[in-house]
Amino acid sequence: MVIKVPEVSSYCFMRIALIFPLGTADDYFSGVWMTNTKNRTALITGACGGLGTAIAERLCRDGYRALLLDMSEKVHAQARALNQRGFQARGVVCDITDEDEIKALFDQLDADAESVDILVNNAGISPKINGKSLTAEEVSLSEWQAVLTVNLTAPFLLSRTASPRMRERGWGRIINMASVAGRTRSMVSGAHYSASKAGLIGFSRMFASQVAKDGITVNCIAPGTIDAGLGGQLDAHMTANYKKNIPVGRIGEPEEVAAMVAYLAGEETSFITGAVFDINGGYFMP
Repeated sequence: MVIKVPEVSSYCFMRIALIFPLGTADDYFSGVWMTNTKNRTALITGACGGLGTAIAERLCRDGYRALLLDMSEKVHAQARALNQRGFQARGVVCDITDEDEIKALFDQLDADAESVDILVNNAGISPKINGKSLTAEEVSLSEWQAVLTVNLTAPFLLSRTASPRMRERGWGRIINMASVAGRTRSMVSGAHYSASKAGLIGFSRMFASQVAKDGITVNCIAPGTIDAGLGGQLDAHMTANYKKNIPVGRIGEPEEVAAMVAYLAGEETSFITGAVFDINGGYFMP
């Protein structure tokens, strides 16, 4: 007796045969093969920091090419390590507060026919002394200007340089790393840091409205205390005190922020723009 296999079974077997030679089941269901990621390049600033490293790792794992920017020469070793694992990454030392360096970088990318489809403005500074920020009365003008230059002016320069190129392709994602300090009173951040992050949120909303018609989205992520990067500046006593004010009872992991970056970078988020995503364990609930 001949048993006819239903067409749906043939289809399922065909999909299994096609998919899994290219990657694991985890890869497939995490979205690597469900979106057009392999043709997209993500530029990540502050790539050598704890949060930047997690973002680069996640986007590479999701199939994106990664352009890692940092002031540290370590960014080259970081890129090599990712390439050795089969990912596509390139490290670039760049001063993102220097408009001429940014222009030169993008001119070189144009010459290399390399696009920046996703811009992650992750770099930031929050000066502290013995784990504590100075009061507004104590902060020098030079320190105030340095914080706003890195945290606010650099994302402005990078965004306005990347957006015309995104407009030409009719697609782009700009993801700005704000902070809970830009949303409410902070227990640990200085006035200059809070002002810079609040300003970044305001800039992101205005810029989002200006480029939305071009297929470009602009969103902010506002992490609370994360066990990496600037959050890693807190000592054990301060971390314990901070946890008491977080409803979930812990500080965040960098991978949790990276997961939101990956979501906002995706093809399916074209209707999300001008938004702020709070990742703070319930510390701030607007």
